[in-house]
Amino acid sequence: MNDKLTSSFIGSYALVADSPAPLYKLNDLTTTWKDQLNTLSGISSVKFNGLPDQEVRVQIDNQKLQQYHLSWGQVAQAIQSQIDRVPTGDIEYNGRTFQLIVRETQKAEELNQAILTRTEEGAPVYLRDVATTELAHPQAEYFAYVGGKPAITLNIGAEKGTDVPPMSEKVNTKLKELEKTLPEGVRLETLFAQKDQVDHIFEDLKRETILAIVAVILVCMLGLNLLTSAFVALAIPISVAIAIIFLPMLGITLNQISVVGLIIVLGILVDDAVVVNDNIERRLTELGESPTDAAIKGTKEVMLSILVATLATISAFAPLLFLPGNVGAFIKPIPTIVSLTMLASMIMSLTIIPIFREWYEKRRQTRHPKGKTKPAGLLGQQIQSLNKLYSQKLMPKVIKRPLLTAMAGLMLGTAAYGLVPFTSVELFPESEDPHVALNIKMPIGTSVIETDQIVKDIAGWIKKQPETSKVVYSAGGTAPQLYSDINSSGGDIRYDETVGQIAVVGKQNIFDLDTTVDAWEQHVKKSYPGTTVTTYVPRLGVPVGKPVSIRISGQNLNQLQTLSQKVKEQIATVEGTTGIVDDIGIERYALDLQVNKQAMDQYLVSYTDLTRTLLLLKEGAKVSQFDTGNDLVDIKLYLNHSNEEPSALFQQLSVVNSAGVQIPLNQLVLVKPSFAIQQIKHYNMERTITVEADLNGRTASEAMVDVESKLAQMKFPEGYKWEVGGETSDQSTIFGDLGKLAIVVVLLILLLITMQFYSLSIPIIIMTTVYLAAAGGIIGIFLTGMPIGFMSIMGIIALAGIVVRNGIVLIEFIEDARHEGMELKEAVIRAAAARFRPILLTSLAAIVGMIPLALLGSLLFKPLAFTVIFGLLFSTFFNPVCSTIIVYDHGQVQDAPSAQKTATHGYHTRSTFVVACSEVYTVGLNPRGK
Repeated sequence: MNDKLTSSFIGSYALVADSPAPLYKLNDLTTTWKDQLNTLSGISSVKFNGLPDQEVRVQIDNQKLQQYHLSWGQVAQAIQSQIDRVPTGDIEYNGRTFQLIVRETQKAEELNQAILTRTEEGAPVYLRDVATTELAHPQAEYFAYVGGKPAITLNIGAEKGTDVPPMSEKVNTKLKELEKTLPEGVRLETLFAQKDQVDHIFEDLKRETILAIVAVILVCMLGLNLLTSAFVALAIPISVAIAIIFLPMLGITLNQISVVGLIIVLGILVDDAVVVNDNIERRLTELGESPTDAAIKGTKEVMLSILVATLATISAFAPLLFLPGNVGAFIKPIPTIVSLTMLASMIMSLTIIPIFREWYEKRRQTRHPKGKTKPAGLLGQQIQSLNKLYSQKLMPKVIKRPLLTAMAGLMLGTAAYGLVPFTSVELFPESEDPHVALNIKMPIGTSVIETDQIVKDIAGWIKKQPETSKVVYSAGGTAPQLYSDINSSGGDIRYDETVGQIAVVGKQNIFDLDTTVDAWEQHVKKSYPGTTVTTYVPRLGVPVGKPVSIRISGQNLNQLQTLSQKVKEQIATVEGTTGIVDDIGIERYALDLQVNKQAMDQYLVSYTDLTRTLLLLKEGAKVSQFDTGNDLVDIKLYLNHSNEEPSALFQQLSVVNSAGVQIPLNQLVLVKPSFAIQQIKHYNMERTITVEADLNGRTASEAMVDVESKLAQMKFPEGYKWEVGGETSDQSTIFGDLGKLAIVVVLLILLLITMQFYSLSIPIIIMTTVYLAAAGGIIGIFLTGMPIGFMSIMGIIALAGIVVRNGIVLIEFIEDARHEGMELKEAVIRAAAARFRPILLTSLAAIVGMIPLALLGSLLFKPLAFTVIFGLLFSTFFNPVCSTIIVYDHGQVQDAPSAQKTATHGYHTRSTFVVACSEVYTVGLNPRGK
């Protein structure tokens, strides 16, 4: 089981202490933990965050260097001479081989004994005389906190397709062993365990699946006796079991999407069995056939229809396997499971059901020779009465005006499509769980220490709010992972000293993603002027871009910045927009060192010499590596200064040229203050700034209409342009791919029906059932307030596969009756009576099978469920009427010109696709000429 589609995240953990000091002593311990955890089979990544790498820090006193007439280059050379070892090989003596060993430096403090030079008096000058050496950490650039305490976070991931629950158990067992090695004052906390999320998801899905199965069985019992219902319901476990056997071979794990695929197909798995069983029942009761004849003939009579209907259902789903990108990987389990289970259900209905009915009827007739007259099922009598009302009273009336009735039904369905402009569009919804991340951005030049303090203050205020359950936060980068997010990088922020993040889990039924978060944003902006706050709410489904995203392209960076600022101002006027930012990169204060090239050449100073010298101020100049016994760490030289003004530091600093002469830095460069941009992104080989915003209370489609309208009024200079990106761009791409596949679906279904009926008109008639069902789905989306999105489109595709089945079986019966010489009117009424119960039962089974998902399921799948439910309700009422009336009207049109041909040429237009028959039939609905 795996709730991820591309990887398996096992969990997020934290090592917590009351202060950072104990945590900064854990470098060797974390290395051991990594090695131990990586020994577990299936683990792909073990990553610690918040613990800087160790280094041997050599702090140089510049005044003492000048006192001894030394350069930092000489210090670096002395350290390298102390550390570096050349392989010494071995010697042989008296038939023995002796390896020559020169022990390496064991402790960093031993470097202090390195000799740099000698004074004029001959006294040695050691490293300790001009510098201090220690094994330490560089200045921290990232701080993480759990429960208000400093923390180091641990994220563990497994290989793709890993079974999360057992892997999580193995990881937890190993962590319990390793926890015993923690020093006093440090504790291990679990922040988020994927197993808990998987258990929660599958507990809900298990409940919804059980309710769906029970509901489907109860629906079958309405029109079938208990034993028959049980055998019909066997289609569910048998088909599902067969499908699950093949899933691993196809690379599909048992995840949230695959289980939803099972729920979708539950209601239609019994369709074939119900149709076969009902047709056998009809031949037993109405035609008085023996159990053997009824089982054989009843199955053969509907076998072709069931085969074509099953292939049509598979054709509706199978093209989804060809969806590209993340969406294709996301939805792949559904068409796979539907195809496998439908094939298994078809085979079972054509074998087990007739065998059972023959055995059952022979046994029943032996015990009750006179038979039972009472209709089968809990509501058998009521269904029979409803059938008579429909077939004997309603149908004779509506076929008197077939064209008017058909047009009225189609126009009503068409009117439903008029609701689309009044329905919002959202590709995937935001998570309904009370999870949110607040991204904090401080003004330019803010140090990470100051950012840390501000983030602490804000997090402390949030923790006191009544809506808050749990808070973790960080300064300098992304906060520890506290909840599940399929868009695993969606909440990530750029690691920089001016940014921070606060991740919050709110209290159920108290925390509101709109009002609560908006109030928090307003408080932060008011209490901390100059601080920019944006929010991130995990999204369900496939990762997509920001709701509002505008790409501005051109060459001149200053012009791009000016345009991006104007675009941000326009977006800010659009209702619902919040957290407006651009991606040009975080500006920082900078010192522009303007190099005097003439002086550089005169003093024989290279740019390498210059830049390596500048590293001494903050980053450190790497000179070698030191073996701690567990790891190799860098040895870096730093200039010892007490936060002096940069201009004063540059006065002290000298660059050593190729001749070993120290050249004062101020003779080589001129320092001017400026600003620096950390990154400049490109899109299609052009410099591009992307302006993005989140939304509150509106969908991306709604807001982008207003944004595009405002931007259309802006005048962009020649050579500069803007285009839409983000969610709406992804939405257009995905909907475009679905549109192409929809055409393929329609063509495949039309081809199958054409092959069955040898007709070009009947497939179009049957496809009107899809048109009406989709109209019902749109009505359902509108009434429930759900947006039109990816899952509602999936619902319409599911409807196409379901309602086409009923249309094929219904019209096949009419065609068979016409083939036997029955009048058109009588054939239509007889088909309505014969197919009423199976259509009613199969439609109700599909509807009730989706109700648990609609009422109790995830927000991601509710649009799909409601689309199917309302589409089936609408089509169950209108499709049998409209499709039979269209057939009747079409048959009347065909009958008129063919009456004369029938008398002289034996003209006929109906043919049956039966391999055993060698006759060739013509196209149409007229009865076969005699």
